[in-house]
Amino acid sequence: MKYLKLLIFILLSSSAVFAQEAKQWTLQECVDYAIKNNISVKRSNLNIDQSLSNLNQSKADLAPSLNGRASHVYNFGQNVNPVTNLITDLDSRTNTFGLSANVTLFNGFANYNTIKQNNFLLEASITDLEQAKNDIGLNVAQAYLQVLFNQELLESATIQVASSAEQVRRTKVLVQNGALPMADQLQAIAQEATNESQLIARKNDLNLAKLQLMQLLQLPYDPNFSIFIPELSVEEVVPVTATSEEIYQLAFETQPIVKAAKLRIRASELGLEAAKGSRLPTITAFVGVDTRFNDQNTAFGFSEQLDNNLGQNLGFNLNVPIFNNFRVRQSVQVAKINKTRAEINDIEAKNTLRQQVEQAYLNVEAALQTYNGNQRQVESLELAYENVKKQREQGAVNITDFTILENDYNRAVSDLIRAKYDYIFKLKVLDFYQGKPLEL
Repeated sequence: MKYLKLLIFILLSSSAVFAQEAKQWTLQECVDYAIKNNISVKRSNLNIDQSLSNLNQSKADLAPSLNGRASHVYNFGQNVNPVTNLITDLDSRTNTFGLSANVTLFNGFANYNTIKQNNFLLEASITDLEQAKNDIGLNVAQAYLQVLFNQELLESATIQVASSAEQVRRTKVLVQNGALPMADQLQAIAQEATNESQLIARKNDLNLAKLQLMQLLQLPYDPNFSIFIPELSVEEVVPVTATSEEIYQLAFETQPIVKAAKLRIRASELGLEAAKGSRLPTITAFVGVDTRFNDQNTAFGFSEQLDNNLGQNLGFNLNVPIFNNFRVRQSVQVAKINKTRAEINDIEAKNTLRQQVEQAYLNVEAALQTYNGNQRQVESLELAYENVKKQREQGAVNITDFTILENDYNRAVSDLIRAKYDYIFKLKVLDFYQGKPLEL
């Protein structure tokens, strides 16, 4: 018995320590973790890397190109004798080596415009990453509040089960004293079973909400996963004072989706200038050095021939486009289409943002009205419920009327909880468009 008590003490102590050390995720921790592990965010990072690579390549295109070459050739039949410079019938072997460098001096500023274009595209990719982070932040905040909502519903359901159990106990006493019929006791037990069933459903809803949050965090399901539960009160929430238009103007200045659209317009304009540059002449400079060896020249060895046959060249090329199978015209046309597409995307981004802000603004107003209406309903039903509850304890109210009123009250409480978190989340969405941080 002594060892059994010691084992129980150790188990209870271990459970207490585990409960104290169990991590409770805050909203900010959830958002940060999701951003770090989210697939969309990782994909946006890859897009940045690709844009940076394109930019570096366009800068490297300004540098000269250097290439080496070597050949090993067997000659048969009529060839120039490298010794006599006469055409003779002989077989020979020739080795040729060379280096050549080329640099573009002018190509209609296509290279410079391409560099600028890729700069803007890199900035747009970085802005896309900000948008991806914002999206995951909103999704996590919604999932986080959904867990809080189901947690509060579970607590309410737990209270309802305890209340119905107390009603069963009181009803049994009244039935035993002859104040109520047995039917009331059976109905009270049935109501208790209904509340217990609802409690199970609330537990399942909470577990599902936690699962959805963990999936956003790219975490495997953990039944011990828990979040920090802040004190949330609608009365303490700062109401909206700005107009819908004012909020839109703030969003227009801060939201990445609008900024990215503008950057891509600028990039498309430079892409068009680069394509038009292909219509102009291209000037390139070149320099080269080469040498050769032929086995017919027996007067000199391999290294001596390479030294004696060494030659250099330096020059310029002018390429004037006259007709290129309409490739230049086609590239300009494609660049114009891309510019028009970027302008349309910009208009769409602005319109979408305005619609989202206006919808979010109306959602907040509607959610607040719903919350206020549910709060008044709960207050009135609570008074009626407490009054009938006292009468029920004295046997003055039948079980059917009491059960109906109790269910109405419980339903009103659930609706109020739902309205509370719906209002808080929609208010957070509106705060997000104003550039405020997501925090509880």
